[in-house]
Amino acid sequence: SAIVWHYRRFTLRAFLKQQDGYGEAESLLRFKHLIFFGPTGTAKWRGQIYGATRFSWFVNRQIIYHGIFGEGFFQSIYPAPQSEVAAYLSSIEWFGLTIFLFGLGIFLPGLRIVPYLMFGGTFCVALSYMVRARIEPKFDTVHARLLVMILAFAQPLVRGFSRYFTWLRFKRTPANVIRKHEHLPENARSRGSLSRRVFWSEEGRDRHHFLGEMFRLLEEEGWRYSTDSGWNDWDIQIYGNFWWSIALQTVTEYHGGGKCLTRVRLRNRMVITMIIFNLVAISLLIYHQVNVSRVDFWPIVFYLAALGFLGTRARALKSRVAELVDLAAFRAGLQRVSHKGKPVTRTAEPELEVAVNATDPASPQLPR
Repeated sequence: SAIVWHYRRFTLRAFLKQQDGYGEAESLLRFKHLIFFGPTGTAKWRGQIYGATRFSWFVNRQIIYHGIFGEGFFQSIYPAPQSEVAAYLSSIEWFGLTIFLFGLGIFLPGLRIVPYLMFGGTFCVALSYMVRARIEPKFDTVHARLLVMILAFAQPLVRGFSRYFTWLRFKRTPANVIRKHEHLPENARSRGSLSRRVFWSEEGRDRHHFLGEMFRLLEEEGWRYSTDSGWNDWDIQIYGNFWWSIALQTVTEYHGGGKCLTRVRLRNRMVITMIIFNLVAISLLIYHQVNVSRVDFWPIVFYLAALGFLGTRARALKSRVAELVDLAAFRAGLQRVSHKGKPVTRTAEPELEVAVNATDPASPQLPR
C-alpha cells in the first residue's frame, strides 16, 4: 500500500497542467506495465482518489465490518470502491462517442436524443462532485461549487486526451527505422510466407535465445515495443505506424539431444486509429447509400482503395519485422528451415578487408 501526497494547485491552468502530466505519465508507464492498465489506458488499482468517490453516495455507501454476529473487535469502516459507471460516463471515450453521435444525429433525426442523454450522464457525474465536495464554510459559495463541477468535468477529459496523445506519439516506431533494411547473408533470408518462420538448432538453442537477440535488435535500432505481461497471447508487440502493429509469437519443439525446432509467427494488429477510421468511413457509406436513390459505387471504390493502401502498409511493416526475425535468428545461431523442411547450412558473415591506412590517412606508410 502507498499514500501519494498531492500538492494543491491554486489556479485552473496549474490544475489542468497537472492532469495533463498525469495522463502522460500513465501512458509512458503503460509500455512497460501493460498488466496494470485497462484497454483504454487507464490505470487499474484499488486506491481512492480525491476523497469521496464519484457516485458512491448514490450507488453504494461505506461499509463497516462488524464481524460475525457483530462480535468483531476492530469494526473498521471500509470505503466503497470507485464507481465504474461514473468512470465510464466521465471518460474521454464516452465524450468522444457523444460528439460522434451528435454529428450523426444531424443526418439521422432518430438519433438526436441519444447524445443529449449521454451528455446528461456525464453532467450528472460532475454534478455529484459539486454536491458532495467538502469545502471550508468561508469559501463555500455558489461560484466555488460551480468551479468544482467544471473541474470534475474537465479532469478526465484533459487526462484522457494527454494519455491518448502520448500513447499514439510513442506507440509509433520512427519512419526512418522502418525504412531501413537489414543486411543478411543470402542463406539466412527466409522465403515464403511472411507470417511464419521456422528455425532449427542442434545445440540446444531455443526460443529464449531468439527472443534475447530480438530484444537487443529492437533496442539497438530504436523500435517501440511491449513485452508479454503473462496475460497476453503474444511474446512481443512491435508498434509500427498509425495504423498497424505486429504481434510476435514463438514456440519451440524439443526433439531430444539438443535438437530444437523454433517457430515464429507474425500477425498484423489494428491500432485504434485504424478502427476509428473504419467506423467513421463505414458509417458515412451507410448513410450515403441510404439517402441516394440508387447504389453509388464511387464512395465504395474510394474506401476499398484506401483499404488497399493500408493493406500495403501492413504488408510492408510485416516484411520489415520479418527481416528483424531472420537477423535475430542468425545472431542466435539458429538455422533457417527451407520450404522443403531441411535446415539451411549457415555461413559466416562476410568480412570486409580494410587497408592498413584506410582508417587513418595520417598514419605512416608501413612496408609491405
